[in-house]
Amino acid sequence: MSATLTIPEKSSQEIKLVCKFLQSKVETTTGKDLLLEVSGEKIDTPNAIVKYLVAQANKPELLGNNNEEQAQVDEWLSFATQGLRNAGKKEVVSHIEKKFNEHLSTHTFFVGNHLTIVDVVIFGILHSYTKNFKATTCPNTLRWFDLIQHMVIKANNLTEDFPLFEVNLDDVPEPAAPVVAKKDDKKQEKKDNKKDDKKQEKKDNKKDEKKLAAEGQKTEGGEKPKKEKKKAEKKPAAPAPAETDQPVISRIDIRVGYIKSCKKHEGADSLYVEEIDVGEEEPRTIVSGLVRWYPVEQMENRYVLVLCNLKPASMRGVKSYGMVLCASAADGSAVELLGPVDPSKVKPGDRVYVEGQEGEPEKVLNPKKKYWETVQPELKTNDECIALYGDKPLLIKTASGEAMQCKVASVKNGGIK
Repeated sequence: MSATLTIPEKSSQEIKLVCKFLQSKVETTTGKDLLLEVSGEKIDTPNAIVKYLVAQANKPELLGNNNEEQAQVDEWLSFATQGLRNAGKKEVVSHIEKKFNEHLSTHTFFVGNHLTIVDVVIFGILHSYTKNFKATTCPNTLRWFDLIQHMVIKANNLTEDFPLFEVNLDDVPEPAAPVVAKKDDKKQEKKDNKKDDKKQEKKDNKKDEKKLAAEGQKTEGGEKPKKEKKKAEKKPAAPAPAETDQPVISRIDIRVGYIKSCKKHEGADSLYVEEIDVGEEEPRTIVSGLVRWYPVEQMENRYVLVLCNLKPASMRGVKSYGMVLCASAADGSAVELLGPVDPSKVKPGDRVYVEGQEGEPEKVLNPKKKYWETVQPELKTNDECIALYGDKPLLIKTASGEAMQCKVASVKNGGIK
């Protein structure tokens, strides 16, 4: 398949960087407008060009390791190639100091916990704005920029085209420490507390005296008895729940789902919004980045496997309550939905398990525990397109008690995510 990429000489730095980083074999020339020609077809949108280059380089992980990451990559990539690269200087600087700095305050990379093509593209666009990077106004963006220039530029010997920007991380302010009261302040606080306690004690004593007087009670010597204060008994702290040796795969809630309806996401061309019955009172809304791989009519009225206990995530304004599982070819040429070998023998909500590793799944996976991140690399298909966890098949517990295997249409030895 012949392909030629025309790159404007004085712009599109992010496309140049993507080509060099991927060591793209696509023939490149310089010209007036950005244009990719593939077997006579012309592609002029940066987003599509970037995805084509990634696919040709056979690095699908740069587009996300699962449906959720792929959707986030699409969202950030659209923002970068459609808005950021065409924005004025003031607007770009505003994004550096606000949008990016805020996002990167809780993220090492723009998507997931690994490098994606989003980091490369945004770095390529921002490289000409290094004079606007200041530790006082965008410390998080600055840390990210320094990380990417070492991972992408320095590690791949691209410094001639993209000179390194000297970053003094000693000048990057650390998060503000909590205010600690001074010793004098603490002493005064204790005095004030004692005064308040004495005042309150006098008030309580007066109330007790009035009450006792009304009841005609007196102590020896005519003094009214003081109310004896009971000390609250300290209850022993409940012990923290112990971490069990339950198999990790059993903590993942994978169920059979039935896609009742499917439609295009109104705010993202690459996303579908599905209503999937997973055996609950109401179907779940799930967003998937499968527009490229399936037409709507092939999505609807079919059985799939659904990861049900992920933390809900918003996808371009639509909250997704799970993820459909797919197998991806190693070369990125195909993505296929997982389903039961015999759909006629299953029903929505049937649990998926691994023999000898059963257990009760978590209600919601704790992101800090990294359960899904531990399980996912072990999920794959074999030469017969059967879904495996390690060397054991994924099985469906059917109503009849029969253990049903899961498979895809044609992807052999592909990763599942």
